[in-house]
Amino acid sequence: MTTRVEPPQLAILLADNERLRALAASVIHDFNNFAAAIGGYSELVLQRLASDDEHVRAGVRGIRDAATWGARITRRLMAAAGRSPLPPTRLAVDMALTAAEPALRLLVGDGTRLTVNRHSAAAIVELPPGEFEQMLVNLVVTAREAVGAGGIIGIVADTVQVDEAGRRAAGLPAAGDYVRLAVSDTGRRTSETAGSRVFPGGYGLATVHDIVTRNGGAVSVTSGPGAGSTFEVYLPRLDNAVLERPLMPDVDLHHGSETVLVVENEEPVREMIVDVLSLHGYTALAAGDGEEALRVAASHRGALDLIIVDVVMPGISGEALAQRLTAGRPGTRVLYISGYTDDLIRQHGFTLASGHFLQKPFSVDDLARKVREVLRGRVA
Repeated sequence: MTTRVEPPQLAILLADNERLRALAASVIHDFNNFAAAIGGYSELVLQRLASDDEHVRAGVRGIRDAATWGARITRRLMAAAGRSPLPPTRLAVDMALTAAEPALRLLVGDGTRLTVNRHSAAAIVELPPGEFEQMLVNLVVTAREAVGAGGIIGIVADTVQVDEAGRRAAGLPAAGDYVRLAVSDTGRRTSETAGSRVFPGGYGLATVHDIVTRNGGAVSVTSGPGAGSTFEVYLPRLDNAVLERPLMPDVDLHHGSETVLVVENEEPVREMIVDVLSLHGYTALAAGDGEEALRVAASHRGALDLIIVDVVMPGISGEALAQRLTAGRPGTRVLYISGYTDDLIRQHGFTLASGHFLQKPFSVDDLARKVREVLRGRVA
């Protein structure tokens, strides 16, 4: 029998074992590098594919979204381990379901039917990044285990107004407007078994319970003998809220003609960044470490407008390298990148004193926008 260890349980293990904490941080750093390369190249392919090749485009979008989704879960894992507290952000429920659906279909497999109905186009909730996706995964995995091959899993999202009687029935902290997310299955689980798994001991559902209650909601389950189960999650709906930033921003990317030196020891990430810069009109120079970067900069005849440098590299650190490269070049700006979370890079002495920062993995849009912001001297 295999037991899945979810973030709250892993956090306890990490707290007791500093070596394991360091290992987890290293694994997440590497995964964020992979996700940056996979997501970046996926977006580049999407931009170059013919607009009428929708079948291939849908597959590439699935690859991109899966990379982004996985990175959000790793950030949630680090937050659960107490390494990087994440502030809540606003989330459009229908957009989040759309983004998660390709990965959820892969998760349930070909033998199980998955239906997704969104009735909450205007509904916005507030959760730390990655928690909505993790909640969905745990609920769908629980349903998949119950139905087996040939079963049906349904996801329905809508908005409800809960009165005082409904508040008591659902166990909510207050009456009001809520987003309701229901995940149902056609499994043979008994009601007693289903209900008991909401609480600690059923690791996946305990995580769902923790996420929902911590964010002002409630979770309940209904089940009948041989009739399957339905898990209902209630999350407070933000009235008249707007997204602080669209999940999939549809913006005209900023181009430029400046010269940018990219210093990144992970070759796939380095090449992806160079490709993105070249696509947007920049002259891109590349180096795999600090010593090579110094040689490239010394041999370059002309202005060096921006340095994109990984914070943690073998040999010369990113910040020390930036200081050496900008000495005598007062117009050169710096953009730091890293697959480590911000609290971990601070342990390497990084202070962000002379540049801006972009967390891996980042999208093509994020990179192009950030490069333009830094070159224009805007604080982001």
